[in-house]
Amino acid sequence: MRLFSPEEYNGQKRNVGFDVLNALFSLWIVIWLIGAMRITIVDDHRLLSELLKLSLSEFDFIEAIHVYNSAENYLAHVEVIHADILIVDMIMPGVNGIDVIKHCRKIRKKSDLKILMLSTVIDTNSIREAFIAGANGYLCKDASIEELIKAIKFVHHEENKSYIGESIRDLLLQSQLFEAVKFSLSPREKELLNLICNGRTMKEVAADLALSKNTVQSYMKQLMRKMEVNRTPDLILKAIKYGLFHPSSIA
Repeated sequence: MRLFSPEEYNGQKRNVGFDVLNALFSLWIVIWLIGAMRITIVDDHRLLSELLKLSLSEFDFIEAIHVYNSAENYLAHVEVIHADILIVDMIMPGVNGIDVIKHCRKIRKKSDLKILMLSTVIDTNSIREAFIAGANGYLCKDASIEELIKAIKFVHHEENKSYIGESIRDLLLQSQLFEAVKFSLSPREKELLNLICNGRTMKEVAADLALSKNTVQSYMKQLMRKMEVNRTPDLILKAIKYGLFHPSSIA
């Protein structure tokens, strides 16, 4: 075995030292470019949320991760939590994920707090509802940790774009195509359908849409003809079946 002279040994030590410094500097550059993130997870499933925290903690660009297993507990502290990314479940006891998003949007803009919905619920109406409420992205819980990281980085950098999980993109496309081809509902008819499904009366719908009762009844007849039903209960059931309406009690 070849022995190093003192000069060579000291040179090797310096080279190793430079290599370590270069590696640390490169890591610092990556973190600086991505931005050290603070993430909050709100999910009532304790095991899942703790495993998710453990997985995310392996990534150097994530500075801190906080877990709340109750939406109410999170909302009680939301104004003092300075997270960059919020990962929230859809279905939770008490306050659901949609309500959490709506509350957060009252105090923090989409560009300030990026919200990812992570849920087993993949019906198209729930997904749309999440985005309308102010979500920056939506993933199914069958997504890999690699895709979740991809989604986190995407919403962190993009101001005006939303992330849609890979497993639900085709579902949304098929739903939009089916809705357009099958029913061909106009924006006004979709609005009317949503109000009717939410239990609004003809009089209330007329007031909501600033239309006369006769005009609303005319729209209603046209809507029922397109949906191929004769009664309001059948209209609501068909809307639910085809993902055109999602009861809030399930959200």
